[in-house]
Amino acid sequence: MKSLLEKYRPGRDNRFAGYVTKLLMLGVDLSLALLSFFVALLVTNNFAFAAAGVFLLGKASVLLLFLRALSFVVFKTYLIIIRFVGIKDVRNVFYAITSSSAAFALLIVVIPELLPREQALAIVLVDYVVLLLLCEGFRAILRIAFDELRRRNSGSYLNTVILGAGEMGGMLEKVLKQKTSQPYRAIAFFDDNPKVWGKQLNGIPIYNPQTQFEQVVTKNDIRVAIIAINQLPDERRIVFIQQCLEHRVKVLKVPATERWLNNKLDIGALRDIRFEDLLNRPPIMLDERSIADSVNGKVVLVTGCAGSIGSEIVRQLLRYQPRQIIALDQAETPLAELSLSLKSDITAGVLHPVLADVRNAEALEHIFQKYEPAYVFHAAAYKHVPIMESFPQEAIKANVEGTLNTARLARDYDAEKFVMISTDKVVNPGNVMGASKRIAEIYIQSLNGVPGNRTQFITTRFGNVLGSNGSVIPIFRRQIEKRQPVTVTHPEVTRFFMTIPEACQLVLEAGAMGQGGEIFLFDMGKPVRIKDLAEKMIQMAGLTPGRDIEITYTGLRPGEKLYEELLDDGENSLATHHPKIRKAQVRTSTHSKVLPTIEQLIHLSHNGAGARDIVALMKKLVPEYRSLNSEFSTLDRESSEEEV
Repeated sequence: MKSLLEKYRPGRDNRFAGYVTKLLMLGVDLSLALLSFFVALLVTNNFAFAAAGVFLLGKASVLLLFLRALSFVVFKTYLIIIRFVGIKDVRNVFYAITSSSAAFALLIVVIPELLPREQALAIVLVDYVVLLLLCEGFRAILRIAFDELRRRNSGSYLNTVILGAGEMGGMLEKVLKQKTSQPYRAIAFFDDNPKVWGKQLNGIPIYNPQTQFEQVVTKNDIRVAIIAINQLPDERRIVFIQQCLEHRVKVLKVPATERWLNNKLDIGALRDIRFEDLLNRPPIMLDERSIADSVNGKVVLVTGCAGSIGSEIVRQLLRYQPRQIIALDQAETPLAELSLSLKSDITAGVLHPVLADVRNAEALEHIFQKYEPAYVFHAAAYKHVPIMESFPQEAIKANVEGTLNTARLARDYDAEKFVMISTDKVVNPGNVMGASKRIAEIYIQSLNGVPGNRTQFITTRFGNVLGSNGSVIPIFRRQIEKRQPVTVTHPEVTRFFMTIPEACQLVLEAGAMGQGGEIFLFDMGKPVRIKDLAEKMIQMAGLTPGRDIEITYTGLRPGEKLYEELLDDGENSLATHHPKIRKAQVRTSTHSKVLPTIEQLIHLSHNGAGARDIVALMKKLVPEYRSLNSEFSTLDRESSEEEV
């Protein structure tokens, strides 16, 4: 029993402390009510203390105090949290004092002997005004004192500027002020609207970011900037972020309002800007109707569903109401994570996670037999260039055999469409990974010419996606967090980048427009130098490249190119109806001619053949394959010598 009492005593102590605080606040308000009545009596009696004292000790003061106490309880004016004192508290005090004064005035009319008739109205009015000033002023003083105390103890707070002096910016500033556990203290606003320059929002000045940026940041030692405008144009966002990075100011973003909880901003939802925030990408316009018509009410299979691209394809497909999505992956943990994040869709029977490997033709056929998918998105692949350079047999098993298994079954079970996710590394490949994906492309395209085939085989080809698993961005981010040197292979290495949602949107669009046999290329924008990407990411963390964090060069890895290409020397491209999608004009291959060599390649990968034998056969299938910075480069030299 004693232990139980001790266990629950802290809760009772906290409740007792709460009761004391409420009673104390109510006592202060009643004391102020008594004081205001005394002041009213003094004023109306020419400051004759004796006369005022007589009435103060009479029935009128007792009755008034009772009315005040009743109204304070009814309107709960004693329920305040000092750091949150605001308009609602002021309003409650106003209602309480007004209602009790009105009731007191009525009682004076009913009981005229309570106060002298000639002074009654003046006493009520003076008492009303004085008490309003005292009670509201007392709350204002409490809030000011709290804010001042917080300001003096704000050594650990980061001086913060908010871009956007609108409703969202004002709400953000209030949240920052109220949430004492967060590290940001807003001391200035920036806004592009000249009508608000020089004014204040919540007592904080608003400045012109075009002309006063450096002055405000330097003078106030600004460490953080928060973008509180959801519809900020891309060009303006990029300019502002660049300004901040140049002055070592970390930039955060407020999430879109639809992601707020109960229409309230959670300070924990503020997120760091990402490299994609510096990309000036106009929004992708999709033919939503065409995509919906292609997948609505149908069974769709997505292989590699737990990867960066596969998982995003699954999420975007859900918008178009397919009958079922069969989400297939051989990685247990990522598949479990995807299942948890989309649990409601699984419960609704729309999403079916399946643990299987595209390299296992027998298991894959059971899936086709059971679900009979009409649409297949094939995203399963090994993609890490240095790893595949060391294990070419595994690249063949996953990227070639896995594609062959899935595509054959799609054809055998009369799937309407098969869309393969390829890569720009297939263009004049310099590594095993790129060459294996090019062989998969050759096989997929050849299937369209097979007699009796009713499946449309389509290939989509694009470059790196920002933030995908194993890409440079997560690697750089981890290095920066640990204050380790950021490792770049070469100062001039460049890559094409696009965001994961962009890539997947275009995959859906290309799949819908394809009629079979096409290889679609995506507009990747301008290539990005990886050195520049590393510098920007260091700056985004509020650090200085070369001073806080070094950038070190490790040398090109096996199979790695300095520059990626979207078309090889023998290819051209044609425009499509979508400005961001072009159709490659590539050399076509006859299925009957390429299949024996591909099957031989798969056979070698399963039967202990040496890596050189496998790569040598790959080079026969893909004549433009030239190994770069690789042990297989000697095969190219031997081939050249034989030709000579």
